[in-house]
Amino acid sequence: MKVFILLIFLVFTQVSGDILLSLGMNNFGIFEFSNPLIIPHLISYILTNVWIILGITVLIISLVLYLTAISNLDLSYVLPIHASSYVLNGVFAWLILDEKISIMRWLSTLLIAFGVFFVGLSDSKTAQVSPNRNITPQNFPLFLFPLNAVISKSWLVVLGISVSDSAGDLLLALGMKKIGKIENLTFKSMVELVIKIITNPMIISGIACQGIAFFCFIIVLTWLDISFVRPATALTYLISMFGAKYILQEDIKERKLIGITLIGLGILVHS
Repeated sequence: MKVFILLIFLVFTQVSGDILLSLGMNNFGIFEFSNPLIIPHLISYILTNVWIILGITVLIISLVLYLTAISNLDLSYVLPIHASSYVLNGVFAWLILDEKISIMRWLSTLLIAFGVFFVGLSDSKTAQVSPNRNITPQNFPLFLFPLNAVISKSWLVVLGISVSDSAGDLLLALGMKKIGKIENLTFKSMVELVIKIITNPMIISGIACQGIAFFCFIIVLTWLDISFVRPATALTYLISMFGAKYILQEDIKERKLIGITLIGLGILVHS
């Protein structure tokens, strides 16, 4: 029950943070890569916009919940639960941001969400992390991405977000597995845990990767709807699921290929 509540709050904070960021970036205008002087203006805008500050605060809470989740559960279990954020992002974008969402976009979002659910929930028995698992990278394959991902500026940035975000996921998971489970914290143990987290090179590297993904995400929100961006970044899940198998050595059954196929199909429809 505690795990269920934790994951519900994780999804809710992620979606809330995304919507708040989108509200804040709606008034910024379009980010132009050809104008380097816009970067200081963007940073100043981020640091002074109330909606963005609230969004970042909520996403920091989401990060804490995420670290707690992956310290107790397999990454390949946590990420699929996170898939529900795709649908919720679409619903909230439609209700709050008044975004016009086409039938094809709803279809692709649902395909991706169902695909990610299939990938992880088909093996709920692997949810609990094995404390004695020896995590070493072995036979890590190269990943192939849809060719249409490099056609437009939008998909190029989405690809950058996905690669950086998935690298962050894997580094955070590696770091948290080294630290151990987060449970029954006292004030003293909480201070010790914070020290361990901020001095762990893998976690720091993971946060840096997700920081890059976050900055790219902020940029892409200046010209694309949140209801498009979030489902498009499902590429993150494809990369992270392979990483969970080949780097974290988590047990992922072959039948999860059905889910991966659905995700790929959803991305193609989305693009």
